[in-house]
Amino acid sequence: MAFASQQWMASTRLLNLIAFLVFAATVKAQTTTTSTSTTKTASATVFPAPTGWSYYGCYNETTLANGTEGLRALNGGLMEDLTTMTVPICIAYCQSNSYSFAGLEYTRECYCAQFLSAISNKLPDSSCNLPCIANDTQICGGNLALSVYQTKSSTKGAGVKVASKAPVGSILALGIAMGVLFCLA
Repeated sequence: MAFASQQWMASTRLLNLIAFLVFAATVKAQTTTTSTSTTKTASATVFPAPTGWSYYGCYNETTLANGTEGLRALNGGLMEDLTTMTVPICIAYCQSNSYSFAGLEYTRECYCAQFLSAISNKLPDSSCNLPCIANDTQICGGNLALSVYQTKSSTKGAGVKVASKAPVGSILALGIAMGVLFCLA
């Protein structure tokens, strides 16, 4: 009789585990992400860099990249967010603080750093499509995209080392295996 009771308890635990996993998978499947763009239709263009600087290109922001822990493509330097932001203001700000890279994002954010992260990828210039908040003839980045300028002597560097993380599916499989072993014990 005791053996039958133990089998019934093990079966109940297994059914509860399966029900929980089905519920968890359903909740995960129902999660959605929505994003909006705030692109203006002004005729903004890439601003010619001042003497000693050059336009490096449009690069993706790395804050959402796996394993970066939210670090930015231009990390370890300064950030300024002004309602008077233009390309010359950002470059002057970075230059006055002896940084090699200046990047503009979301019409008004300026980032300065010594290196552009090695995991930041060059995007088509059309991805940097937002005019500067204070001068709508200049491009100041885009949605998770940086208009990057560099001093003539700087190079793209390994500003961020990406740690390897286990994918969610691997963690879920490990949890299922541990649950089954627990139920059978």
